[in-house]
Amino acid sequence: MRRRKALALAAFLLGFASWVPVLAQKQNWPEELVIAEVPVESAADYEARYAPFLNYLKERLGIPVRLFVAGDYTAVMLSQAEGKTHVAFYGPASYVDAIEKANAPIEAFVKEDSVRSGTVYHSLMISKKGSGITTLEAAKGKDFAFVDPESTSGFKVPMAYFCLEAKIKPKEYFKQVAFAGNHESVILGVSQGTIPVGVTWDTGISIATKKGQIKGLEDFEVIWKSDPIPSSPWAYRKDLPEDLKEAIRTAYLEYENTPEGKQWLEARGLKGFEPASDKDYDPFRRVNNALKQPECQL
Repeated sequence: MRRRKALALAAFLLGFASWVPVLAQKQNWPEELVIAEVPVESAADYEARYAPFLNYLKERLGIPVRLFVAGDYTAVMLSQAEGKTHVAFYGPASYVDAIEKANAPIEAFVKEDSVRSGTVYHSLMISKKGSGITTLEAAKGKDFAFVDPESTSGFKVPMAYFCLEAKIKPKEYFKQVAFAGNHESVILGVSQGTIPVGVTWDTGISIATKKGQIKGLEDFEVIWKSDPIPSSPWAYRKDLPEDLKEAIRTAYLEYENTPEGKQWLEARGLKGFEPASDKDYDPFRRVNNALKQPECQL
């Protein structure tokens, strides 16, 4: 009897000893992890599309994970700066702006690895196939759509092209210049003929194709294609516990190894995620500086 009690006590203490470090490990973790993404698609799509990824993160981290659906890029930047969002997906330039403009204490930890172009992507200026608008010269005097003032491929990179290479001011060159709000709106607007010319990213074309919204890039005339852009980062707040940051980074990097993860990533046009660091986005600090010049304004 005494031996059985002693063994039971030993087993209890062993279990307690293994439980205590786990409790200590997570004692500074937030009760809920909140993630966000700068607008790529219409808001109605986000909750359903992100559900598998949120469930995966919840299982890996052992805490609830919630998606914050923002109305624009600035809302994501401010939300993470204020600590309301712990992890966020940015374009390269909006990541830099989150740090420099919103004073968000964040750091990139992974970047996208796309099926189409790996760890880079491109900004595209597009018109509808058959519209007759096949060159920048043919686009003169037509309505034009950017995505958002904080979008890398949907504003800053093409704006730098207009200023530094094409030597044009969009508001003088085009009939009317507007911001569509997200990449999907530009892609569908051009596809449906309501937007004569617009800029977006090639990964957005892949997403819209996977969703059955368009046939593919063949629906469009590509008027201009940017040089390769370092792929978009996910960033977490620097003040998160180190063990939580490591757990988040590992979860992202290993998502492609799960059947559900592979399916979710493919629908997004991705193979998976690759490690990233803040220095990967130094080129966009130079783009931002260029766009501050008077001659580079709309």
